[in-house]
Amino acid sequence: MWISPVRSDARHLCCFYIVFALSIFFAPTIAFADANFDGQTQQIDEKITVFGKTLPYYATKQPRAYSYLDQTQLNLIAAPLTLSEYLNSLPSVYLQASQNFSQDERISIRGFGAQSSFGIRGIQILVDDVPHTLPDGQSQLDGLELQNLASIEVLRGPASALYGNSAGGVIKINTQVPDDDKLALKLTKGSFDTEQAYLYANKHYDTVNVGVSVSHTQKQGYRDHSEYEKSAINGHLDWQVLPQWLLRVNSQYIDSPIAEDAGGLTREQADSEPTAARDRNVSFQAGEEVKQQKHTLASRYQFDDSNQLNAQFYYFDKDFNNRLPFSAGGQVELARQFYGTNVQYATSNWFSHYQTQVLLGANLQYQDDKRRRYDNLDGGIRGDLALSQQELIDSSALYAQVSAQPSTQWLIDLGLRYEHNRVEVKDQYLVDGDQSGERNWDNSSANLGSSYQLTDDNLLYATISQSFQIPTTTELANPNTGDITANGGFGGGFNPDLDVESAINYEIGFRGELTAAHRYDLALFYIDISDAISPYFKDDSLDEITYYRNAGAATRQGVEVSSQHQFGSHFSWENQYSYSDFSYDSYSTPQGDYSGKTQPGTPRHKGASQLLYQNDNDLSINLELLYVGDRYTNNSNTETADSYWLTNAGVSQALVFEPLSLSLSLTVNNLFNQYYDDNIRINAFGGRYYEPGPERLFMFTLAATL
Repeated sequence: MWISPVRSDARHLCCFYIVFALSIFFAPTIAFADANFDGQTQQIDEKITVFGKTLPYYATKQPRAYSYLDQTQLNLIAAPLTLSEYLNSLPSVYLQASQNFSQDERISIRGFGAQSSFGIRGIQILVDDVPHTLPDGQSQLDGLELQNLASIEVLRGPASALYGNSAGGVIKINTQVPDDDKLALKLTKGSFDTEQAYLYANKHYDTVNVGVSVSHTQKQGYRDHSEYEKSAINGHLDWQVLPQWLLRVNSQYIDSPIAEDAGGLTREQADSEPTAARDRNVSFQAGEEVKQQKHTLASRYQFDDSNQLNAQFYYFDKDFNNRLPFSAGGQVELARQFYGTNVQYATSNWFSHYQTQVLLGANLQYQDDKRRRYDNLDGGIRGDLALSQQELIDSSALYAQVSAQPSTQWLIDLGLRYEHNRVEVKDQYLVDGDQSGERNWDNSSANLGSSYQLTDDNLLYATISQSFQIPTTTELANPNTGDITANGGFGGGFNPDLDVESAINYEIGFRGELTAAHRYDLALFYIDISDAISPYFKDDSLDEITYYRNAGAATRQGVEVSSQHQFGSHFSWENQYSYSDFSYDSYSTPQGDYSGKTQPGTPRHKGASQLLYQNDNDLSINLELLYVGDRYTNNSNTETADSYWLTNAGVSQALVFEPLSLSLSLTVNNLFNQYYDDNIRINAFGGRYYEPGPERLFMFTLAATL
């Protein structure tokens, strides 16, 4: 029986602000003198890289806002199911749909990616230096091995000069590479019939390291019609061919036979019965099945101490079947191939008077989607063919990045990029005429940043950077084909009116240490956006396809604050707060004029606080508080999703019986049973904006390492 959770109160937000301010200004006075972050700073400086090449200057001096999570922080999540469990506490990083595995996680950084109707767009994602963002700007994380992560770095702001299309922000993920033999098993059982098993084996030879993992995850889900199941096999081989030459091969296969979509609800439906699925999602059996394989090869060749050549080659193959909650064209069959290469030459000290790194690179990518749509009959039965087309997307780019230190205190970054993007559609369903066509874009991007070390422990920086986003193949769905049921077909081709979104980011920041045990980070940004891509629906009850159009202009401005505190050797405390003011400057549509309205989908206020206790007997206890403010659900700002507070707690105990190590963990999410909306479907037809998040959730994990 569902028990109505409590709703948040504005007074709690005031309390959070007060606690956060106290954490920054007064915590140093009660610190223990022996606590410091020197070890973590050194680790960040050593590990943050650009496509595998260690930067020639301290990474903490880079003139941009970034967040870094090391392996110790990542290990606090005993049984991760989604990336949001790691990233949701970072400033200006907002994640949704963590419980809808059919829609996939939606990630936004400073508003980039918030307009996606499903999955990830507007953000570049790299795993072990290999791009997981397609040439059209969509990112896919179906196969991310969450149990084996070494670090995550998030660049909070546009970075297309180095990373290209769809780089409103960047998430760089590194997986673990053990340097000795290892056998690990992890078993998890949790609420809503959640079960997960993970097995990893690694063998280290003289110059070769081989690792294989298998995993299986299944759950019934909090809401009706939200069952999910996935199995995965991952393998990696690292070969030190020569002392100066390293090769790494990765292969992966995943099979997700079921990921049901419970759909969006109206406000009244979500309040009265949050566990319910939308009736049409059940009757049309909305959901997806995915099979995917990935193969990558990375090479690093060190000519000498100052010159290095890096290269990555990658291939993805994905078979995807999706059922949507409507009839006409409601079943999607997609066969996708994606492959590419990235080559970089890095050299340092070109200029004898400055410590300098020059990075020269070239990137080629190709995406081939064979898409068919069929009518979706009641019960999820496949009907007649409604669309058949091949979508070809390719990109080619040249880029350069220069980092120079005129002095030990002063750093300058300059980046330039030229990229050509081409999208072609070959219509193979000619009942409604030939909708074949091609779109081409030439995009250039630049960034200029500088940082200055005011003291040994405090740094001031400023940067100007650009980003661009071409429309994804999903966003290019053609709305200009008249009645969706005309000629018994579904509109093919691409939307000829949808153009590239571009942005210029202006940012200043200040970070450093108040004492050795207390660190802070402050960033202020202003982003000017042209032709922002925004979703909409037609005024037609038979047509529930999400279409996209360009808004005239938009502005995003905000503040990001974070602090870290170490109290003695056992306690640490982290806090973050972000303020986001995102609005349309000019945006007029047939449905209304939205100029001056707030952009929907992101909270104006977001904050988090985490307290961690770790003792000498391997006992770990962590408590996390997350606040998400009100979010508008549509462009007209007529309806909002309420703010909410979530409290998550975890306790783990490690036991060592040489050579065997055991760990027992208990995680409780949404400790106080707070009602909240886990996902907002922006501008959804019929006001079905809301996907309620789960009630209190327990996860118990047993891990063994040999």
